Amino acid sequence: MNKIKLYILICMIFVSKSFGTFDYKVPLDESGIWGYYYDIPKYTTIAMLSFAMYEGSESRIGKTTWQSLDAGLMSQTITEAIKRGTGRLRPRNSNNPHEWLQGGMSFVSGHASGMTALVTPFILEYKDDYPWVHLLWGLPLYVMEGRIKSQAHWQSDVIGGAIVGFLSGYWAHKRKTPLLLYFNNGNTFIGLKYKF
Repeated sequence: MNKIKLYILICMIFVSKSFGTFDYKVPLDESGIWGYYYDIPKYTTIAMLSFAMYEGSESRIGKTTWQSLDAGLMSQTITEAIKRGTGRLRPRNSNNPHEWLQGGMSFVSGHASGMTALVTPFILEYKDDYPWVHLLWGLPLYVMEGRIKSQAHWQSDVIGGAIVGFLSGYWAHKRKTPLLLYFNNGNTFIGLKYKF
């Protein structure tokens, strides 16, 4: 067994033992406000990409938006790798949270990681100037709850996703140049608003 598979197995055992009694299947509920959570990360990403293209990277908010997009891309890449490696079944497909390596895509939640990654750079950048920016944490929490209520994820899946998202956002925020702009030979990206 190679080192990567051994590492994944150790992580699965740890998660399984740690969250085994924590994870439970909740009744399906996609009514009311819980019917709208699914597309929030997608529409947020589209809005941010549009704003980043308009604003460019010269301003504080433009740079932060590019960092947020970096974080979202990184979190989704990591999440996809973890999902494929762990193969955990979703609650809608199983009543047992301990079914790993079964070809499932439950652990970790891509929606939770993506939404957390998108808001983290903004919160880290503006928390001292605008404390109300912490209200953005409500978006990933809403998405996390929606994923659990739709039986798409176990509780540990969304927590794991939020951790991946936060770490991706933290990493992206610490970079001087956003990764998506890094390959531009050191030149910064000027947005459409500067073309006129």
